Amino acid sequence: MGKLEGKVAFITGAARGQGASHARFLAREGAKIIAVDILDSIPDFYATATQEELDGLVQEIKDLGSDAIGLKVDVRDFAQVKAAVDQGIEHFGRIDVLCNNAGMIRVDAIDEMSDHSLDVVIDICLKGVFNGVRAVAQHMKQRGSGSIINTSSAGGIKALPYVSHYAAAKGGVVLATKSWANELAEWNINVNAVAPGTILSGMITGLAGQAGQDPDEAFEDYNANTLFAGNKPGDKGRVEVEDISKVVLFLATDDARTITGQTIAIDAGWTAS
Repeated sequence: MGKLEGKVAFITGAARGQGASHARFLAREGAKIIAVDILDSIPDFYATATQEELDGLVQEIKDLGSDAIGLKVDVRDFAQVKAAVDQGIEHFGRIDVLCNNAGMIRVDAIDEMSDHSLDVVIDICLKGVFNGVRAVAQHMKQRGSGSIINTSSAGGIKALPYVSHYAAAKGGVVLATKSWANELAEWNINVNAVAPGTILSGMITGLAGQAGQDPDEAFEDYNANTLFAGNKPGDKGRVEVEDISKVVLFLATDDARTITGQTIAIDAGWTAS
């Protein structure tokens, strides 16, 4: 029996990248998955996931022997998030784990940043996390248990230039996580965050395109200050999406029952350097 047998996880930004990886890891341990993603293009930003990717993830989870539903949700809109939470509870009967994973980044000099760019990044990376917690908190309170795992970023701990909106949003997630951990402990709800380092994924590919770089070149640039050396797969200096999912899985299980209010950096030591 898996460590999450009988439990249900709600994952945002789930159609690809980290979200899809988290869904697979949790499903392998028995969790049923409510996978949500925006599935709509956002002007002036890199391409988002597709319906086909979301459908493929749902089928993959079913092939693993678990169950899943996929829903089109824009985390910036609380009504959509709440409707998806209600639909997930109606379908599976409960939600035990919330993974606030959805995120978006853009390269913007502060004196050239548009209202649109600022709003998109803050609303997805920070407001979207608030919306997820707002939508599940009452249900978890009524159940008297739950695990909330928010995605911050190493860039929210040790900020980078030209992504100040992203850094501010991700830094906000760190403090909001601590606040919610204090607020929800009375109901036996753990609230933690993960802070990934640079991962060669859709986000870094989009960021590279905005900066006029090749994705591999951008990855090496952003990954240059890790404590461990190397950017090849398997090197300790290279953070893979699975490294993040392993920590998310740990935080979702009873193995982490005494851990709350923490942000765990999975960045090969970049924020410590």
